[in-house]
Amino acid sequence: MSVEKRQHERQAAVLAVSFELAGERIEVRTRDISLGGMFLMTDRVVPYGTAVKFTIALPHLAEPATVDGVIRWIDPDGLGVQFGTLRVRETWAINQLLKR
Repeated sequence: MSVEKRQHERQAAVLAVSFELAGERIEVRTRDISLGGMFLMTDRVVPYGTAVKFTIALPHLAEPATVDGVIRWIDPDGLGVQFGTLRVRETWAINQLLKR
C-alpha cells in the first residue's frame, strides 16, 4: 500500500519554466504544481539534491517569477522539484492556480 507523503495539493498545469545548469539555459514545462513544488517534464538528468533557481511563468503574475528549488526525485518522465521559501506573490499566484 502506498502512502502519500505530500503536504500540499497538486494541480495539473502546463507552465513554462527555465533554469540554468552548467551554464546552459534549459527550457521545460511543468506537469503539475503545488505550494510545495512542481514536476518538470524533461529527459534532462539533474542529480538528486541539486539546488537550482527556476524562472516560472505563473498565471496572474505580469512577470515570470524566480524561485529556488531542489531536485528531490527523478523518473523517466522528468524531475520533481521541492520549492525553497516562496515569496508572498508566488504563494498567492500558485494558490490562484490551485483554485481552478
